[in-house]
Amino acid sequence: SYYCVAILFDLRREFMVSVSVVVPVYNAENYIERCVECLLNQTLKDLEVIFIDDGSTDNSGRLLDEWCNKAPDIFKVIHSDRDRGPGGARNLGIIEATGQYIGFMDCDDIIDSTMYEKLYKKAIDNDYDVVDCAYYEELSGNKALAINDDVIGDLDDAKRSEIIAGVGYAVTKIFRLSIIKDYNVRIRENVIYEDLDFLINITLRINRVGNVKEVLYIYKNNANSASHNNREQLKFNDMLAVYRAIGELTYDYNVGEAIDYAKITCIAGAIGICLMNQDNKQFKLEENLLKLRNISNKELGGWQDNIYIQKNMSEDNKEIIKWFSHI
Repeated sequence: SYYCVAILFDLRREFMVSVSVVVPVYNAENYIERCVECLLNQTLKDLEVIFIDDGSTDNSGRLLDEWCNKAPDIFKVIHSDRDRGPGGARNLGIIEATGQYIGFMDCDDIIDSTMYEKLYKKAIDNDYDVVDCAYYEELSGNKALAINDDVIGDLDDAKRSEIIAGVGYAVTKIFRLSIIKDYNVRIRENVIYEDLDFLINITLRINRVGNVKEVLYIYKNNANSASHNNREQLKFNDMLAVYRAIGELTYDYNVGEAIDYAKITCIAGAIGICLMNQDNKQFKLEENLLKLRNISNKELGGWQDNIYIQKNMSEDNKEIIKWFSHI
């Protein structure tokens, strides 16, 4: 179970807020003040921020409580009884959220002060279920927008497939909360790669999408982020878990080729992890390669003909798939 503190809402909390922002926090005491400032400075004032103290063992929980006491009309904190990982923490936030839309921020990243106002205005003005913005990745220096102008508006099978093949990140988007709750869409817990199947699942449930063509989210690539976890065997296991989760999704649309691309991307990632851990004694190389061999026999037939592989997959990943499908 979990318990909540500092849930002191003013009278306007009787009504649905515009956007709920869920922020998982695990041993992030060095980033909390910066994160809080990003959220306090948002130009969208009708904002609900739900911090999830995900079993932290540092001072994160205490610092969050202090901020909730200072700004109880905006901030709420949930203390999880255990470390559920970013996905599990976000699920707790989804349950508590009351906004028309919901967004997710990572505590160690930075957002523009206008981010949620611009995303919400675009959503409301156009009745969008999901609105995306561009992000800047500090480590690589890359800027990208996952949902581009070619796919905005009403979704057909072609647009839906394009989004599935290049979903991007959950943190750059806001989602109509009622869709997540009505379809009981949740995020897998205690895994590293939790975004991909969640975003594909959402894409199978929505009808209209939009974008804001501005960089509003800065991904900081901090060394202690969950995605930088160096437990290589767990990384491999989680990559195959994403592959399986995508394969279990149900849908009535003609998007099978895009789904196949997403699964093959996971296979390529798992092969890459194996290649990088050939000398790692803690890594079950032979066992992992056998698992991949069984999967590849099922999934890699005619992979070269997949249009999304040709359009979206990196040349390095294509070479990895080509090599593995022939050994």
